[in-house]
Amino acid sequence: MITHVLSIVADGVLLGLIYAITGLGLSLVLGVMGIVNVAHSAFVMLGSFLAFELFRRFGVDPVLAFVLALPVFFVLGTVVYRVVITRVQSAAQTQGLVAMFGLMVLIENLGTIVWTTDTRVVTAAYTNTSLEVGGVVLPYVRLIAGGLALLLIGAFWAFLRFTLTGRAIRAMAQNPEAARIVGVDIQRLSAVMFGLGIACAGAAGVALAMVFPFSPNTQVVWLAWAFLVVILGGLGNVANTLFAGVAVGLIQAVCTAVMPFDYVYLVLYVLLAVILTVRREGLSSAVRRTI
Repeated sequence: MITHVLSIVADGVLLGLIYAITGLGLSLVLGVMGIVNVAHSAFVMLGSFLAFELFRRFGVDPVLAFVLALPVFFVLGTVVYRVVITRVQSAAQTQGLVAMFGLMVLIENLGTIVWTTDTRVVTAAYTNTSLEVGGVVLPYVRLIAGGLALLLIGAFWAFLRFTLTGRAIRAMAQNPEAARIVGVDIQRLSAVMFGLGIACAGAAGVALAMVFPFSPNTQVVWLAWAFLVVILGGLGNVANTLFAGVAVGLIQAVCTAVMPFDYVYLVLYVLLAVILTVRREGLSSAVRRTI
């Protein structure tokens, strides 16, 4: 019994680490820049297919694909910022939301054209192997994906806390006008921040592809997961996002253990609705939090 409980907890924590990086980029972009990037999950989906294509065509291990996704999606994010975000950032928030929704639909439809709606998997050499510790079975693929997620979260935290650029981003998040007065280049930092958010999304897509089957339509599920993590953890706080992701992972693991899998998503969606009902101001209250 104890071994079974420990297995559920371990599984939930490892899943939660992956969910944490799925929501991290969304949390930081919304908390720092005030942009509701509903296209975030579309970039997560692209990260999954990047891992799939690299593995299928060139035999690239998902661990290496995880690392490669960071610069690739950072550049993609800065391009999206320059082409799309700068045109709607000064307009009403609804216009930015509509623009990002349109981008999400565009990416999903392009993904469907290229890869169809068939479900794909990334099967590495260690996918079906496990590590047993004291009777607790830990799949290597989840250990590796969770470990990569934890390293990325730690890197984001250290970047924001200890680097000059990270401190400037934190200053921009707390008071953009004061940051501009003291010489902070808001436009450049905004491009960097959005690029980092998309880089995190791409890496999260690779980690998710290591664990779950996926298709272009799967991005809708990841969007709900990312928003659930953001609402639980608040905006712009790396540590809170980590704890929220682990909480979501534990909830899913427990629900999977005690009920049919078909009901697991229902429970999480109901949880999302309940949280939004209790916190009627929704994401707007979290925007005022500082990092």
